[in-house]
Amino acid sequence: MIDGERGDAQPGAGETSAKSSDTTANALRVWRTLALVLAVLIVALIFGAYSQPELLLNYSGLRYCG
Repeated sequence: MIDGERGDAQPGAGETSAKSSDTTANALRVWRTLALVLAVLIVALIFGAYSQPELLLNYSGLRYCG
């Protein structure tokens, strides 16, 4: 950061906030990616389970018995 009166550069000033925001943005990107992968995995498992006839029979039995 540059001092307004003398024009001297202050080493290290402002670097912490820039690195912190980059780290926060990267962490947010990683969590969003993990959430998306988990959502896709859950949808794939539900679709795979739904296509099995014996699972559909189990669900209909729960509706009548439960």
